[in-house]
Amino acid sequence: MTRFQTALDTPLRKTLAELRPQVGERVRLETRSPRARYAVQLIGFRDGGSVLVSAPRASGGVPPLNEGAPLTARLMAGNWICTFDTRLLKIQSQPYPVWHLEYPAALDVQRVRHHTRVPVNLRVSVDCDEHSTPAAAFPVTALCSDIHVSGACIESSRLLGRVDDKLYITARVSVSGIDHVILAPAIVRNLYESEAGSFPVISHGVEFVDLEEDTRLILAGFVYQQHLIETGYLSASTGV
Repeated sequence: MTRFQTALDTPLRKTLAELRPQVGERVRLETRSPRARYAVQLIGFRDGGSVLVSAPRASGGVPPLNEGAPLTARLMAGNWICTFDTRLLKIQSQPYPVWHLEYPAALDVQRVRHHTRVPVNLRVSVDCDEHSTPAAAFPVTALCSDIHVSGACIESSRLLGRVDDKLYITARVSVSGIDHVILAPAIVRNLYESEAGSFPVISHGVEFVDLEEDTRLILAGFVYQQHLIETGYLSASTGV
C-alpha cells in the first residue's frame, strides 16, 4: 500500500498576471537569515512593477527587515500554490503600512489535486460492525498515519478487521482553530504488517463510506488544511 502519495502535479512556471490572485489573499513571506516567517495580505500588483502587500504586525519574536532583504513568497491563486523569490523593495508607513516586493518574472506553481493524501499523526477510536467482529474487543485506540477525503491508513498493534469488514472511526480534528469530532464509517480494503521496533504494526487501508454531508465537508477542510501545512503555506502551530 502506498503510504504517501504527493498531492501536487509537476511544478510549472506561470506569471502573476496569468494567475490573477485575489486581493486580500494570504501571503507567507520567509527569510533564511535570520530565519523568520511573516503573514501578510496581498493588496495588489503591477505587471513588471512591484507586488504590494500589507506590512506584518510587529512581533517581539520576529526580527525587523530592511529594504533589500531577500524573501521567498507563497500564496494561493485559485487551485494553485505559488512560490517565488523576491526582495523587499520599499517599506512604506504612510498613509498605511505596506511593503513593496520585487515583481517576479515567473512563479513556481503546483496544482492541488482533488484526492490529496497527507501524512498525519492522529489518534482515533475504532469500533467494529457487530455483524463482522466480536464487539467485546472494541472500541480500541489506534493511529491514523495518513488520510485523504476517500480513506485513510489506520495503524494498530492488533488486527482490527479483515478485508471487506466494516469499521467506525472516530477522530477529533481541528479546522481553522475549531475542534470537530467526526464519525466515519469505513471498509477495510487492504492490510499490511510491518515492524516498529520490537512490536508488529498492522496497517489497515480503509475506504470511507456513507459519510454524512457535514462529516464530508469537515474532512475535506482538514485534509486541505494539512496539505497546506505540508507545503509550507500554513503554520503547523496555528493553522493560519
